[in-house]
Formats: sequence, structure tokens, C-alpha cells
Amino acid sequence: MNAFPPVAIVCALFVGAALGGPFAPRHKTAASQQPSMAQDAALNNLRHPPGAETTPAGTLGNVRRVGEGKKTMLLIAGIGFGDGVWTEFMERRKTEYTMFAVTLPGFGGTKPLAMPADETKFGDTPWMRSSLRALNALLDKERIEKVTVVAHWMVATQLALQLALDQPARVEAVILIGGALKMYYDSNPATLNWTIEQRRSFANAMGERWFKTVTRRTWDDNNFMSYDYAVNPRRGLFLWREAQAPTLPVWIRYLLEFYSTDYTASLKDLRVPVLVAQPGFDDPAFYVEAGKNYMRNSCIDSWKGAAELNQRLEFVTIPKSRLFIQYDQPEALDRAIAAFLSNAQRR
Repeated sequence: MNAFPPVAIVCALFVGAALGGPFAPRHKTAASQQPSMAQDAALNNLRHPPGAETTPAGTLGNVRRVGEGKKTMLLIAGIGFGDGVWTEFMERRKTEYTMFAVTLPGFGGTKPLAMPADETKFGDTPWMRSSLRALNALLDKERIEKVTVVAHWMVATQLALQLALDQPARVEAVILIGGALKMYYDSNPATLNWTIEQRRSFANAMGERWFKTVTRRTWDDNNFMSYDYAVNPRRGLFLWREAQAPTLPVWIRYLLEFYSTDYTASLKDLRVPVLVAQPGFDDPAFYVEAGKNYMRNSCIDSWKGAAELNQRLEFVTIPKSRLFIQYDQPEALDRAIAAFLSNAQRR
């Protein structure tokens, strides 16, 4: 098998899913309402625009401390979002936990990391490795000996898993909310079992062949939609606006680094309990067309076979929820987390 699919398959996979959103509208629309697929050869979305301010490697975009509880919790916002997505979640736990909610550089209105050298491959994951160093530095600075790590969505999931793998004596438990284990889209089933080399080749090829020159309109038309984020349309719109605020170079760098990773083989090495809280995506009117299940593919299907790899992995599905379970079904999520942590303490 090639390191990445033939061009026709690549284009179909990328356009239909790699940006995260649908290739075609869910219902028939007029030609004027078709999503843009325009590119601009004058663009270079793989570099920051001239004059862009950056933050040094090994730093975070923002850290917010809430609560004075005896237990400690580290909360990582996923790709596109800042630590504000944890506000309501933390409010309910501020008497029990001391919590540190972090924003990755470039999201939530923060400065991004500097771009790596041109020859650096996405598979080298320099931004994710920088964020991992920054998270470890935060734990050291605050002298945190035991911590529960809570992560939402992609990139945050990978950072949380790596922290647990690296420091099982420090990380007591991991809670993944809407976590994506790896890139997988059922429009190309082979992606479920791609090797790391295939994933890296795909990411590098897509960076050069597509992401580099996509226009903002093309991105907005095909990226994750507001209804992907929350059941409540108003909440979904606000989340969509936040996710669209970062620059394309920031989004693209993190997304393609995520596409280069797959933690499946490492799951067997986990020595701490991990809860994977999965959205229901169970609205009968939601993603009814074949090939448009990209959110289920990321949050649910990417974990196929994972439960058999390690008994420390626990899965729970929260009905009537989309990506932001903490907004759609906060009480159900709280119950699932409380039960998981209670069981974890008895182990």
C-alpha cells in the first residue's frame, strides 16, 4: 500500500473530512449555496503572516487557576478552544479541587508558537511536544505530586495520554471528553489501521497539496460546523465562532500534527485508569447521510478495538450530546466522572 492514497482518494478523503466538515451539504441546495472549494496560490498557510507575534517554545497560551480543594485537576482545552470552555465544569468542583485550566498557544486569543523550520515535518509534532514540555513545567512549578488530567477533543487527548504514559506515578487518572484517538474517516476505512508512516506521509502531503493554499472561505465552509459542537443552536454558534477565531496557520499546524499521531499501540502501556466519555450523536436527524459521520468517526469510531487493549480503559456514552458533552449533558457527565473516580480510588 502507498504511504498515502492515490490523488483521487486523497482529494475525496481530504475534502470530505480532513477539514473536519462535510464535502457536500446535508440537503439539496442551490448552486450558490454550495461550499467553496477555492484555493489561492498566493497564500502560504504553513507560515505565520508577516509581523505575527509568537510565544517561546515550552510555554502555554494561558493558565487559569480555580478552586482551593485538596485534590488537583489539570484541564486541557482541545484544538480551536481556550480554557473558557471549562468555566462551568470548574465552578461545580471548586470546593473539591484546585484546578489548572490551560489554553494551548494560538487559541483563545493567545499568541501562537513560532513556526518550525521549513524542513520540519508535521510528523515531528514540534508544537505538541512543546505543549507537553509546558504542561510538565506547570506541574513542576506548582509542585503537583498527584493530578487528574481532563482533556477535551483532539490534541488535548494526545497530550493527556502522553502525560499518563510518561508519569504514571504523578497522573492518578485521565478523563477524555469527546476525545479523538486518531484520524479516522469511514469514507476511507483503511485509515483506521494506517501505520504511523502512512499518517505522517498523508499529513505532509495534505499540508503542501491543499492546506497551504485554502482560502478562509473554503476553510469556514468545510470546517467543523456549529451543530457539531452542541445540541443548543445558540451555544453551537458561539463555539463555532470561537473555533474559527484562530488563524489558519495555527489551526493547520495543530490539525496536521494530530493527523500524524496514533496512540493505539501505546494504550496497552497505560498504568492509570482512563475514562473515555463519548458523545451520543444520537439525534435521528443528525448526520443521516452516509459518509457524513465525521464526528462519530473521530470521537467514537477511532477507538474501535481499544477497550480490548487495556482493562484500565473505561468507556461511557452520554446520550443526547454532541462534542461538548459538558454543555449538553453536564449532570450525566458529572455522574459518569464521579462513578469513574470512585472506582479508580478503590483499585
